[in-house]
Amino acid sequence: MRELELPKVDLSGLDLTCLNQKTWAKARADIDDALKHFGAFEVVYDEVGSELRGGLFGQAVPDLFAVPDIEKIISASEVPSHGFFFQKKGFPFISLKVSQLSSFNHVQDFSNMIWPQGNLFFCNMVWNYTIQMKELLQMIHKMVLEILGLGDHYSSHIKSIDYSMRLTNYYNDLSESGNKVVLPSHKDPNYISIISQHNIGGLEIETSNGEWISTNPNKNSFTVVIGEAFMAWTNGRFQAPHHRVKMDRSKERYSVVFSTIPCFTNDVINPSKELVDEEHPQLFKSFKYYDYVNFRFSDEGERHTDALKFYCGA
Repeated sequence: MRELELPKVDLSGLDLTCLNQKTWAKARADIDDALKHFGAFEVVYDEVGSELRGGLFGQAVPDLFAVPDIEKIISASEVPSHGFFFQKKGFPFISLKVSQLSSFNHVQDFSNMIWPQGNLFFCNMVWNYTIQMKELLQMIHKMVLEILGLGDHYSSHIKSIDYSMRLTNYYNDLSESGNKVVLPSHKDPNYISIISQHNIGGLEIETSNGEWISTNPNKNSFTVVIGEAFMAWTNGRFQAPHHRVKMDRSKERYSVVFSTIPCFTNDVINPSKELVDEEHPQLFKSFKYYDYVNFRFSDEGERHTDALKFYCGA
């Protein structure tokens, strides 16, 4: 029996200027089908070359997590999981976030917290990766809005989002052997995430019937996952899938998650009125994204299997 795989969508060679090409329409149709069935897909994108990917994963990210007592250097945030530093008790990982990726200066500000003397290589790798991921995510957002018949909303929509990059080190844990869950099943709270794994896989996506699809690292592909905020904004047209990381705890693994999130100044999530009708009643009440994130990662929020539905279900 063939192992279940996420659909692959090739966006190599495409950009926001080729909207009428057949290749754009084909890719858009492939994304539509993948999101309706899985809420996720593998995207092939050759524009992120081996030099950039190798520099990021081979040196920049390992150097970051090699800094002694890094959790004492990084400042906390009032918004859980949106702070610079994140970990979960009982699971062997440390996660750091670079936020407000609108300019190179914000990357430098993050770097200077870690290395007061500066680290230009780290900054260049993160910023160059940011440029490529922003282009890719903007294309995906545009295609999804076109799928929903909301193409004319793209300009205002894209201005209302921000970007973040979460760098994670799953460190080796010799207390247990064999494949174990190192990041428990969850849904992302954001809009859309692009997940890149280096050398060692482990990311698994849950299907609607409870099966788990394993994803594997690839030199020119990434895993795209819909988040809860986008699920609410589309009035449930696309579902945010549960996903987890399961791997051999004796190994070390790095991943980078690049996400679109609502701006701090424009974080009210309203289901688009064009997507609400008799056939599709409104599923979620209007809510403020960062208030929801605070709830979601609170003790109470962690107790709910569907925190979004509990928090703002219509």
